[in-house]
This record gives sequence, C-alpha cells and structure tokens, in this order.
Amino acid sequence: MSAPEPYAPTLLNAWRSPRLIYRAIEDNPVDRQTLWAFADNDPVSIAMVSMRPLSPQPSAAVQRFYERLHLLYIRVFICLPPTEEEIAQWEGLIAEKAEKSGLTATLDVEKLKGEFPRPEAKPIGVLTLLAPSEEGLHHRNAMIGIGLTTGYRGQGYGGEATNWVLDWGFMRLGLHRIWLAAFGYNERAVKLYKKLGFVEEGREREAVLYERQWWDIVRLGMLEGEWEALRKKQAEENEAEGEKKKEE
Repeated sequence: MSAPEPYAPTLLNAWRSPRLIYRAIEDNPVDRQTLWAFADNDPVSIAMVSMRPLSPQPSAAVQRFYERLHLLYIRVFICLPPTEEEIAQWEGLIAEKAEKSGLTATLDVEKLKGEFPRPEAKPIGVLTLLAPSEEGLHHRNAMIGIGLTTGYRGQGYGGEATNWVLDWGFMRLGLHRIWLAAFGYNERAVKLYKKLGFVEEGREREAVLYERQWWDIVRLGMLEGEWEALRKKQAEENEAEGEKKKEE
C-alpha cells in the first residue's frame, strides 16, 4: 500500500479549481496572440472591461499588458483541462505509433511522446491581480481583472476563477482587501460579484458612455475578515451536508 501524501490538497492543487487550471501568461508569440484575441480583438471583452473606444486593435496592442507585468501579483490564463476523450485519443495515437515502429522500451516511447505532445490545457480567459502601485504595496490592496472569451461566458467559470484568486490573494499573498469594478450595464457581473460576497463600496456616476447612454462604474470589495467568515460558513455548510448524506 502506498504511503499517504504528506502535502495538503490545497498545496498539491494550488494551480487548480474544480473545473479549471491556471497557467502563467508567457512572453512568447503564442501567448501574445492568444491574449490579443481575448482582450484586444473581442468587441464584447473590450466593451465589458475597457474604457477605451470600441475599435479593432492591432496585435501590437498587447504590449500594454506586458508593460505592467511588474505590478501584477498574478497573471494567468484561465484554462480548461484536456477532456478524457482527448487524452484517450492521444494515448491511442501513441500506442499506434509505437506498435507500427516496433517500439517497446520506455525511453523510446517517451521520445515518441515528445514528437506527439500530450493535449494541453485550453485557455478560455485571462485573470490578473493588480497591485495599486509600487509605493502602495504596504496597504495590501489589489484589484482583480478578469475576462472570458466568447463561448465560455455564463457557465460559471468566471465565478470559479474569481473565488480561486480570492483564496490565492488572501491565503497566499496575505492581502487585506481585494476589489474589482464593473460597468453598470454589465448587470450579470455585478450580480455575480455580490453573490460571491463582494460588498458594493461606491459608484462613479455616469462615468461610462455605452450605446449612447451614460452608466455608472460600480466598485466592489472584500476584506480579509469577510473572506474568512465566508469560507468558514461554506465549510460548515459542506460539513453539515456531508453528515446529512451519511445519515441517508
């Protein structure tokens, strides 16, 4: 029987949440292109998270993101792991290639896997945690930035990723306050953030022009004490639900 794993699940799965994987955004052509497609070439993303006029952006526009890297506590792609079907197809491909080539040694098969890489996690969005400024780090505040690409909104991924970065910021980084903002016309986002436990802290009235109407910028925040109370309540509810299932 194998020995029990000595590390906590929260550490072993630090880059994961129930359905998602979070991987660092690299400074390479592939990640630059993906970032541009998500943040600078998607009109919905621009309208929901950016103050700039709605217009097509050149691929060079992603340089703005890379110029702020020193202020980002965390900068990751929100990713879906490969499906079981994708993994099975890849394993079948490796077995087929190995059989045709007469490969049996482990080292030879591993080389084959290098030629035909395992399916990777698929980016579906961007998640950042932004420091206020280099001079303000001692205040232990940070702002969440999040966006999902077309086809993956409205499926709970945004809430799951936001909860993950909240846990990361309060538990790993020792932050005291985490906040975010949403435009008033993005009612679904405002409703979601309040459901997650954020408190509306204020509004910049009629600060955004969208579709010939003026809208507020809604600012919401969560303090570390509020986060602790929320997670404690959720743990108690999960424990009670588990006990209930045992009785049944």
